[in-house]
Amino acid sequence: MQFSLKFFFLFLFAILKSQNVDVFANISSELKETEIRIYKDRGITNIGNIFRIYQENKIWKAELIQWFLPKKISNDEFERIAPKLTVLKPDKSIEEIFVNFQARNINYLPKEETFEYKKTSNKKVVFDEDENEFVFQQQITSILDGTGYLVKYQAGKQKNEFDYSNPESYLKHYPGIDELKSFVDILKYIRKEFNIEF
Repeated sequence: MQFSLKFFFLFLFAILKSQNVDVFANISSELKETEIRIYKDRGITNIGNIFRIYQENKIWKAELIQWFLPKKISNDEFERIAPKLTVLKPDKSIEEIFVNFQARNINYLPKEETFEYKKTSNKKVVFDEDENEFVFQQQITSILDGTGYLVKYQAGKQKNEFDYSNPESYLKHYPGIDELKSFVDILKYIRKEFNIEF
């Protein structure tokens, strides 16, 4: 029993590493010419969410896709579960909402690595007697709980892709990080305009 459980988790890990979650969501890995996708980290559950807003054949669409990891049938058999698609109908036009994402800099937000240095505190230079030299010392806060997001953006030839781990939690600790402020503002905007928990 313990072996089959370990095998199952190794199998799922291999699937997730080798394939994009787009497969589970039953969508193309290629973005439309004008599209924003925000993937919400599934955490420790077997369910993930993808928020999409895009233009297709001159028609604007918005949707929330809930996808599921395959269900174990037996030790060597798994069943794929169909994703749940929710068509979103906001009060404003979807095109206006898309432009509001651009106004919130979704097309320019950088990868998290570029501002990781802003998550440090108590920076100081100290003399390390063991090394017999001055060294730079800093305190880094790591937040392991919370929700991560992956963003993919395309509008014509302009593209952007970045992911932030636990942006809302980090913003509470580091309220001066503009990149986190902008992204959390985007999340709040989605929740307000589409009246969804995301």
